[in-house]
Amino acid sequence: MKNRPVRPAVKVFRLARLGIHLAQGVLTVGAVFPYSGKARRQKMIRRWSGKLLKILNISLSVSGTPPEGESLLVANHISWLDIYLINTICPPRFVAKSEIRKWPVVGWLSEKTGVLFVEREKRSDACRVNQAISDAITAGDLVAVFPEGTTSDGQRVLSFRAPLLEPVLTANSNLHPVAIRYNKSNGNVNTEVAYAGETSFGQSLWMILGQEAVHAEIIFAGEIESFGKNRKELAKHAETVIAAALNLPMPGMKPETLDDLQAAPQKERLPKGSPYPAPSDFH
Repeated sequence: MKNRPVRPAVKVFRLARLGIHLAQGVLTVGAVFPYSGKARRQKMIRRWSGKLLKILNISLSVSGTPPEGESLLVANHISWLDIYLINTICPPRFVAKSEIRKWPVVGWLSEKTGVLFVEREKRSDACRVNQAISDAITAGDLVAVFPEGTTSDGQRVLSFRAPLLEPVLTANSNLHPVAIRYNKSNGNVNTEVAYAGETSFGQSLWMILGQEAVHAEIIFAGEIESFGKNRKELAKHAETVIAAALNLPMPGMKPETLDDLQAAPQKERLPKGSPYPAPSDFH
């Protein structure tokens, strides 16, 4: 069965609901967040993100155990929706490029919900951001980065940028790799959800609004201890775990052909169940 496009009237209705939901988020962050503790704020973020997925008719299945804090969550990056998938389960403090702070409404919301911004054009900003991430982890926060440094169409995992993982070593904490994918009703990868290439945010949103349904999946693929490892080893380990969880080729490898798959022994796979644009490399 293929995903059927929805009628234009349905897209407009969803867009209107999304606008109202965004306005409710602004009111909540402005009027309630300042007087709420961390636990209550996270509960509100989970509820708001979950409703956003519902408005867009995105179903989410989850497997594995989500981290609770004092660690660095690393995930492959496909869409601006990735952040809301994660927020629905375990809201972290995301790292995002500083340009987002200037975006109308979204930039203000991002800052008020604890996003850590990085000036990607300034190499000198790397130390500040790394220290801020390390301090946040040490203080008990869960911090999330997309170490590919960009988005893909979901059919491959890109190489992870090791400098983005430096804070986990400074904080003597561990990594939590998270695998994300979007499927169509027939089980194929839904590349129309990807916020990649020359696609603008408006185009991406319009394509998502026009889909009958989107099936999203998050796999919390365990924990990687940082003790005794350097950042390059951590990056390689994390990207390997995520690629294996998604049954995708390792970064730098060509996809296997059907003959290759039939000839090779079946590998044990990790359990499955089930926007911020990523910052560029920290130098």
